[in-house]
Amino acid sequence: MARKKVTPESNNPKEPILTSDRKVEIVGLLVMVIALLLAISIATYAPEDYSVISDSDLGSLLQPDQSASSRIHNGLGVVGAYLSHFFVHMFFGYFSIFVAFIAFQHGWFTFRHKQINDLQWPAVLIASGMVLVATFVGWFNIEMDAGLELFSGAAGLAVAQIMRGLTGLYGSFILLLAFSLVLMLLLIDRDIQATVDRVRDWIDGVKNWFDAKRTAREEKRVLDAEQQAQTKAEAEIRAKEAAEIRASEAVAARSTSTESSTTREATNSTAVAPPPSETPVSASAAGVVALTSEEIAARSTEAEKVRREEARVEELKQQMPDRAILEKSESTGKPVAEVTSAGSGSSATDDDGELEIKVYVGEAEEEAREKDLEKEQKALEIPIIKYKFPTIDLLDTPPAEGNEVDFEEIKENKLVILDKLKRHGIEIIGIEAIVGPTVTLYELQPAPDVKISKIESYANDLKMAMATHGLRIIAPIPGKSAVGIEVPNRKRETVYIKQLINTKKFVESKMALPVAFGKTIENEIYMVDLTTMPHLLIAGATGSGKSVGINTIITCLLYKCHPENLKFVLVDPKKIELALYRYLQKHFLATMPDAEEPIITDTSKVMEALSSVCKEMDDRYDLLKMAMVRDIKSYNEKFKAGVLEVDLGHRHLPYIVVIIDELADLMLTAGKAIEEPIARIAQLARAVGIHLVVATQRPSVNVITGTIKANFPVRIAYQVASKIDSRTILDTMGADQLVGRGDMLVSTGGRMVRVQNAFVSTDEVERINAFIGNQIGYNNPYYLPKVEDQNGPDTGIPELDDRDDLFEEAAKVVVLHQQGSVSLIQRKLKLGYNRAGRIIDQLYAAGVVGPYQGSTARDVLIADEDELYEHLRSLDE
Repeated sequence: MARKKVTPESNNPKEPILTSDRKVEIVGLLVMVIALLLAISIATYAPEDYSVISDSDLGSLLQPDQSASSRIHNGLGVVGAYLSHFFVHMFFGYFSIFVAFIAFQHGWFTFRHKQINDLQWPAVLIASGMVLVATFVGWFNIEMDAGLELFSGAAGLAVAQIMRGLTGLYGSFILLLAFSLVLMLLLIDRDIQATVDRVRDWIDGVKNWFDAKRTAREEKRVLDAEQQAQTKAEAEIRAKEAAEIRASEAVAARSTSTESSTTREATNSTAVAPPPSETPVSASAAGVVALTSEEIAARSTEAEKVRREEARVEELKQQMPDRAILEKSESTGKPVAEVTSAGSGSSATDDDGELEIKVYVGEAEEEAREKDLEKEQKALEIPIIKYKFPTIDLLDTPPAEGNEVDFEEIKENKLVILDKLKRHGIEIIGIEAIVGPTVTLYELQPAPDVKISKIESYANDLKMAMATHGLRIIAPIPGKSAVGIEVPNRKRETVYIKQLINTKKFVESKMALPVAFGKTIENEIYMVDLTTMPHLLIAGATGSGKSVGINTIITCLLYKCHPENLKFVLVDPKKIELALYRYLQKHFLATMPDAEEPIITDTSKVMEALSSVCKEMDDRYDLLKMAMVRDIKSYNEKFKAGVLEVDLGHRHLPYIVVIIDELADLMLTAGKAIEEPIARIAQLARAVGIHLVVATQRPSVNVITGTIKANFPVRIAYQVASKIDSRTILDTMGADQLVGRGDMLVSTGGRMVRVQNAFVSTDEVERINAFIGNQIGYNNPYYLPKVEDQNGPDTGIPELDDRDDLFEEAAKVVVLHQQGSVSLIQRKLKLGYNRAGRIIDQLYAAGVVGPYQGSTARDVLIADEDELYEHLRSLDE
């Protein structure tokens, strides 16, 4: 039995033939055809066609054998004659063909199911250009009688006459030129400022080209003059040499003839004494030759100077085997200063037995042009509010000190390290130095039989030998078969925030929340995306650089993020560290609806704010669930595309960065209750774009608890006082060996990176905040959802009517001991934990004890038993 082929039509025979999509495509195709026919009628316009159709009746025009229809030259016949007469004669001349072009574009977009809204701006520009060009031609036709009526049309001529009558000859011409210039600028970039900058760059390029040509001509002229002078000097030298040769030959000939005559006279007279004329002649000849040699030597001195200098340098190399010579590393491509040794070849020691050391200095990042920063920022500017990103000139320019390498210090440290390890029987077969802004990393390659733990055990001996604080041993260096020794530099280099932001790496970054912390030992910018971290824990001793690090994070985000895409929740118990950012209230800050200050400084309001952030997180997850997406990026893309309906509660979701400046103070006042919202946000908020940055200056286990550490995989440790504090933050030692002033260790999933934090001054922060605050922001700040008070006496607490039988006895125990704790009631009344907990809740509802304070006992609000009796009696009434 043959199988029947099933087609979509056979599956659904009731499906209409013309679907809505097919209808739209047919409409688009018809519009394109009409536009093409209109263009043909305008292009084949003949002025005499209208006189033919105006003198003839409709019947004669419809009969093809009549002479009237045969005399029409338009390519579209009678219809084309009517259409072309209207568009060319009555409208804007031949330039009316732009109408057909606009119609064809709309038909094509309809046929391809594209958004017609994308054509609004181009259609306006094309129509404006048509009117302007026709008016310009009409103006020339009025002033010069050029006979260009077919190009201006009656409409263009009328507009030109109106302008001519209102503003005169010169005024109308200047206005037309101004309109033309504006239209050209809009057609090029749709951004007049960008077009002006492009024209200015082009003019600067032309000027630079002419300057380069002029400089090349001048250099060529100078070179030609030098070559001519050199040629002339060489000719003079050759002429003098030839004259000297001829003079010496003549003297030699005269001397020979004199000697022969003297010899004959001596033979005849048998006299032994030499003739008296021989000595002056010889002296004269010798004087001539000596003078000529001095002149030749003086002229050849300049030519030999370069060769003598090269010979002297080679001689210095032989005499000074430890002289530093800058060259390029073939393996890394970075500048390398190598302390070479004479005749060392491929060996690792020089003639004195010292180990060769290679010194690596990392290259600085390529500096970005100001135009690159403006271009990237303009691409992020969302036209909801007229917001301008802060400019790079708001930041302080770093001093031109550079990263100078002290080779003497490096050589001295090398000798100390090798000598100390050699004394303890540790053989090193290779050593390299990588110079950073704060420390220099010495990479040691020990012999195969050397134990790594043996090198670590001599850390204190190396500190004493080098007389330095902050020496840190990395054994081994991750990813390398070497041991690292980090030694602080005697002269530290300050890393400025402008050196990070004004680089192509930062400017061209496509990260959602980019943060450039500072520079690594390799002099590379350490930049991370806060969305991938996704939360950050910062800890360190007082004055180690935590506040500057928080300012660095906020500054980087302000330079790369638009207010529509980023909001901050700032918690500052100290009330002074983040006070400067209050000017960002209508741009970047998210607050509570009833908040008195945009920055949370009252510790009693922190729980409310964090609970509000948790509710915002839950609301966002509901929106993501309705939109059927997994993260905030996909949700915003859907919302921007118009797929999500605003009526259902959908909205654009900005990233929210919650910054808590001092966690220890919150833990002291709110107790462990503060851990719950922090843990919830840290566990769940990444997908909905909420990120935490928590800082503390007391890195103890009471503040950085196991719950908090487990939810913060990325941690930053500044200088701390002890190894215990370092282990509390990083789970390893090392932070106790930092040197302060922004020196920090970044732990990211087991990988440790040492970074010199960038410096942001208070003046820079004030200028940036003033620049943003002076702009017109949103009408209202970004409000977080309001959460009902969960600490009230009626929330989750049993009613007083249903008191426990031991309620009054428990109240007496609490008042007598002045301690409101569950364990006290358990011990004194011999109760279980659950019943004692319910009694404590009833005492709280009755006003006998205060609210929950974490691990600390509740406050007792009744002073003595007499007051308690009065209080209980009032409750019974």
